[in-house]
Amino acid sequence: MRERAGTRAKCGFLWVITVLVLLGLAPVGAATVFAASDDVVVAEYDETPVAVNDPYENFNRAMFKLNDRIYFWVLKPTGIVYAAYFPPGLRGAVRNAFSNFVFPARFVNSTLQGRMDNAGTELARFLLNSTLGLAGLVDVAQIHFNLAPSDRDFGQTLAHWGAGSGPYLMIPVLGPSNPRDLIGYAADSAMDPMFWIPAEWWVSPTVKAGKIVNNASLRIGEYEDLKKSALDPYVAIRDGYTQYRNNQIKK
Repeated sequence: MRERAGTRAKCGFLWVITVLVLLGLAPVGAATVFAASDDVVVAEYDETPVAVNDPYENFNRAMFKLNDRIYFWVLKPTGIVYAAYFPPGLRGAVRNAFSNFVFPARFVNSTLQGRMDNAGTELARFLLNSTLGLAGLVDVAQIHFNLAPSDRDFGQTLAHWGAGSGPYLMIPVLGPSNPRDLIGYAADSAMDPMFWIPAEWWVSPTVKAGKIVNNASLRIGEYEDLKKSALDPYVAIRDGYTQYRNNQIKK
């Protein structure tokens, strides 16, 4: 019995690690159903009707249920345990460092979108936070120089160049997206310094999984609040994501 219980525990542990590694492959710049990225979809959803191209709704709803279970069965419990060992201040510092590390994508996309003001701000933020901010752990640029971060990604760049979003998609594990944002994620991933650092294949997904768990631990409760207040959580996530991306593109 002990051997069988030990085997089940080992399998359960490996399953959790596998899911977290998969979560590490998620689009960091795209808002997910897990509310685990730097983007804020839940807070911006205001239930204003929005036109959404959703021809694959049946599939998307099935994937929404899958992602919902992954959140409650894996990500949320992991985030709660993680939060129990690391105080909010430390987790916030880690979030700052991760954000500082992926500066190249924001800088390049700001430039490609003709937003040279944002590009200059991003460059100044990176230099200040990488030095005075202890490798980005402290957001010195915003605290002392009032230089707020931008949220430019290649999905927005494609929209700036006239590319349509295509149909709404709820991707297993990754969350809400569309073809344009998936292509954008691939481009942004290529600009992630971690992509170019020589290391074993598992290092980058594991680091990204750590980023997602860290961010999720700071935002536990947001997704739950949306589910409680929305008549149809699937529609709330879908419309919130669409509104959020449209607002980003219009900025």
